[in-house]
Amino acid sequence: MKDILIGILYTISIIACLPNQKQVNKTLWTVAWSPSGEYIATGGNQDNLKIYEAKTFKLIKTYPVRGVTISRIKWHPTKNILAIVTQSKTVKARMLDFEKDTWIDLQGLESGFRGLDWNYKGDMLAVSELERNVSIFNLEGKRISRFMADPKGVAGLDWHPFKNILTTVGAQIGIYNYLGDIIKVFEPRAKETFLLSVEWHKSGNFFAVGDYGDLEKADNKLVQFWNIEGEKLNEISGSLGEYRNIRWNGAGSTLATASDALRIWTKKGELLAESKSSEDYLWGIDWSPDGKFIITSSSKGKIVIWDSNANKIKELDY
Repeated sequence: MKDILIGILYTISIIACLPNQKQVNKTLWTVAWSPSGEYIATGGNQDNLKIYEAKTFKLIKTYPVRGVTISRIKWHPTKNILAIVTQSKTVKARMLDFEKDTWIDLQGLESGFRGLDWNYKGDMLAVSELERNVSIFNLEGKRISRFMADPKGVAGLDWHPFKNILTTVGAQIGIYNYLGDIIKVFEPRAKETFLLSVEWHKSGNFFAVGDYGDLEKADNKLVQFWNIEGEKLNEISGSLGEYRNIRWNGAGSTLATASDALRIWTKKGELLAESKSSEDYLWGIDWSPDGKFIITSSSKGKIVIWDSNANKIKELDY
């Protein structure tokens, strides 16, 4: 029964808001702007991992990954190394040294899901599995620890900006150290929900989570702000689509959310800007390192560059 519930939750979170089944095969689930500002990477159900030169937005490298769904990618904080986690029975997660053009497979994972993040020093990489576990690897791909983080699956995780603790989200919110020792575990809502995204604020004082809505009717989709003690600081509502990914800008002054539209919020939860809603739901989202631009990927396989006021600037060729 547990496996069935996990599968239902994941399928709902991916497909529920898509106009039709055909679009699942086009979806770009994830996009990431490198901290150096040099590169943009994206992947999904397209059988390719693609790297763009960020200044010109020109495609410079394509890595075939046929039969593999890339669910999340994340650049190393200081090196041009890209980590990916997939929905695959073979290669579940790996690291790409882009400058050397070499791969390291991460061994010992029973499955892959969506949670993926480097710690602030870049010497540990956290990866979630579909069922309930999180594994921590070093830069050489050797596993340091593995622990149960959520009985119904870890859909997202994020390291603290300057401590080796991480927050995981799924059916609950969990805060752990890198060995899996519990700091805090709690449920964010009275009605059962499934959380899809999490990101610590740059101050390290609180983090934001985005959810699917309550599981009964998929109503009341929320972004919530919580501190490490499990105290809710703020709450955002109003999205038609679930909050698939969320990102703070480098200064920590604004939060960008991907759902049925791109929305930009203050750290107090006030709406600053909003793109037009459409049938092309957004999934991946990231800021440029200088905070001037936002990049999104979508259910129709579109990659769009926006300014910091949610105005569309450019659509990239994929």
